[in-house]
Amino acid sequence: MRALGLATILLTASLAAGCGERADAQTTAKSAAEGAPYVLTGTQVWSVPDPVSGRDYQVFVSLPASYEAEPNRRYPVLYVTDADYAFPIIRQIARRVNLEGPVIEEFILVGLSYARGDGGADSRRRDYTPTPNGPRNSAESVHGGGAAYQTYLKTQALPFVENRFRADPARRVLIGHSYGGLLGAQILFTDPSLFHGYVLGSPSFWYDKRHIMGMEANYART
Repeated sequence: MRALGLATILLTASLAAGCGERADAQTTAKSAAEGAPYVLTGTQVWSVPDPVSGRDYQVFVSLPASYEAEPNRRYPVLYVTDADYAFPIIRQIARRVNLEGPVIEEFILVGLSYARGDGGADSRRRDYTPTPNGPRNSAESVHGGGAAYQTYLKTQALPFVENRFRADPARRVLIGHSYGGLLGAQILFTDPSLFHGYVLGSPSFWYDKRHIMGMEANYART
């Protein structure tokens, strides 16, 4: 399964992301004023709101180098949670891996961002967890919106990507870490065909007295 293989390579390589390689980013232009925003070139940001919750989410998109030159080609899509930090790391690693020739198949990278206006911690606690029973050290935050966010992905985010870009719907891979891995496990145990492959890095299976293991048991029985 090539798409899953590339996701595994990238997740493993991300542990070494601080190796000091040159970042593929630049300021807006040489003539820009000092202090201009740092821009990750070759990327796109699209608003994909959730009509049910009214929250505004964005998806970050990085297209493969061959995308324009091969207009009849469809690509696997790698979706990554916690896009604010994970998207630029995985994008740069993918470019470095193929720098001297193809090592992994090219793919479309999609970062799933936090809700606009929310702090990242609050957004992920709400959207990536399966029950409202969060840990005591974050008791003031809202938890348990994982099912609603899963519905948003299925009905809004994934269709948006596949309608706008030449994405292969049979080759979707989801990468999630920590709470993002918990969300991935929830999807795996309730709607496994939503993604073709899952890479769950250090998933928070401890959450709510290992609630996810009960979901796994229910899945196994069917």
